[in-house]
Amino acid sequence: MIFGLDALSLVLILICAILALYIKDLMGSVIVFGAYSFLMCVVWTCNAAVDVAFTEAAVGAGVGTVFLVSTIYNTRRVDTYRKNRVLKQLFMFLVVCVVGSILLKTITDLPHWGDAQAPANTHVSAYFLENSIADTHVPNVVTSVLADYRGFDTMFETCVVFVAFIAIFALLRTRKIPAKDLTPPHTPVDSLIIKVASHLMIPFMQLFALYVVAHGHYSPGGGFQGGVILGASLILLAISYDFERALEYLNEKKIILFVALGVLIYAGIGVICFFLGGNFLDYSVLSKILPATDTIMARSHAMLGVEVGVALTVMVSMYGIYLCLSSNGRMDKGI
Repeated sequence: MIFGLDALSLVLILICAILALYIKDLMGSVIVFGAYSFLMCVVWTCNAAVDVAFTEAAVGAGVGTVFLVSTIYNTRRVDTYRKNRVLKQLFMFLVVCVVGSILLKTITDLPHWGDAQAPANTHVSAYFLENSIADTHVPNVVTSVLADYRGFDTMFETCVVFVAFIAIFALLRTRKIPAKDLTPPHTPVDSLIIKVASHLMIPFMQLFALYVVAHGHYSPGGGFQGGVILGASLILLAISYDFERALEYLNEKKIILFVALGVLIYAGIGVICFFLGGNFLDYSVLSKILPATDTIMARSHAMLGVEVGVALTVMVSMYGIYLCLSSNGRMDKGI
């Protein structure tokens, strides 16, 4: 780590955090918050957590910013003054101080930063670092931990994404137009420059996303990062053209089908392992049905299948959430 770069990043992050809370223009606050997420990517990269930085860039600075802009589009851009606002702010400040004090108190129970004798560094982490290639033939330890050693956690994390999409879809989806529609008038995009530029960018985004998914074994990336990039390409299509063009490629029924199919692929691989005589998500037994594959390579190949399931669920979830937020649940028009 470079101390000067870390100090500069910390100062800029604090400035962005304060500005995001201070600015009354919500659109400006969202832009500053996007810059905050980008600076966090720099911090994660400086701490050698490239996979986390990748995720922060794709979700925080990318798709998350689009979600917030879509929400503001259907609400109000300016934070209006309300009565008793000062009292509410003081109350929230008190809550933050109390919770922050509790969190700071718990830090004393944690091991010191970089302590080589910490339990995590003397037991589990050491085994993963020393045996990842021998057990799974996967050089990227992050992928082997998430998709193999800690496969149950990652499967339920994928289920969390699935449930989040279903919850948003169930709450926002409506087929009735309210009598008093407060949604701003929709102006279709009719810019040739935007359409041509997005038309050229989308294939490269999708190709890069597929590379991230397929090459996550050997470099930073994986199903979650690749799925977010694939979802961002579909969102770009919906923004640069219109809803009808986007729904031609992936309509509402296909969205619900594919978001469940991704979870089914992940869990299905585990069920196959179970019926082959192994434990759930014990990929080594897949060597019985995979041709010219031993138990080690079976674990490597199965992780690719798992990453495909994660990418499918994440991609469709990001795309479906954007459609719901930008159209206020009507699936007819958006930003």
